[in-house]
Amino acid sequence: MKPFAAAAAALALLVVAPSASFADPIQTSLTLSVNPLIGEHDSGGDVDRVDFAPLPLGEIESRWHGTGIRVEGLPSVTFGYGSNPDGAQSTRLSIVNATLRQSICAGWFVGAGQTIYNQRTDYGEQSGYRYYAYGLASAYISGDEVQDSRVTGLRLEVGREVHWGATSLAFDAAFNPAMHGVQYTDFANLSLPSPEAAAQTDLSLRIGHRLSRHGELFYGLRYLNYTAHYVAPGNPLSDRNVGFAPTIAYRLRL
Repeated sequence: MKPFAAAAAALALLVVAPSASFADPIQTSLTLSVNPLIGEHDSGGDVDRVDFAPLPLGEIESRWHGTGIRVEGLPSVTFGYGSNPDGAQSTRLSIVNATLRQSICAGWFVGAGQTIYNQRTDYGEQSGYRYYAYGLASAYISGDEVQDSRVTGLRLEVGREVHWGATSLAFDAAFNPAMHGVQYTDFANLSLPSPEAAAQTDLSLRIGHRLSRHGELFYGLRYLNYTAHYVAPGNPLSDRNVGFAPTIAYRLRL
């Protein structure tokens, strides 16, 4: 079973299981957030600027005692670039983070799970000035160029949430030490694969205010640093996305 499918199945079981051992209530919450990303996209030396790209994220989490399952997802969204020296016109991106979290003490928790990235970048019409090398073969790119990739890997988390009355402060640090996937470059009826290896740092700080028994408003800041290299001699840079995203979110406790 694929990692996301396994996490979704486990979450469904945790929510609906009628076992007598689950006499204590299961706490489930839904969170919607907007994260306007400001940063840079580096595709091997050519840097494209990302200006306030809105990233809508959905999150569902269920907890029983100190154990919880959390699934965070970004639906497929497309954003453009403020500058594009390498010809990149737009990128379509979707993300899934699925983790099992365990509370430790004093608001601290640790977690482990899986991250899946799907990305498609459209470079538009090329006139043969971009050079592509694959193994012993090489070619100048002409015509419409599109790059597709899926990268996945282990996600490790640590964080803490503390409360003062109706106010809370939460800090999450997540790391993907080793992610793997394949990038396909499509042009002139060709589809050329390039294996990739990547790593990611994902940090967030949020302040929350409880508005009612079931509703909370959050605002804060998120930092993302994703770096991928081709699995090839010299490990040339494939993709680097670095940026900050101010965050505003609403959590509904069911």
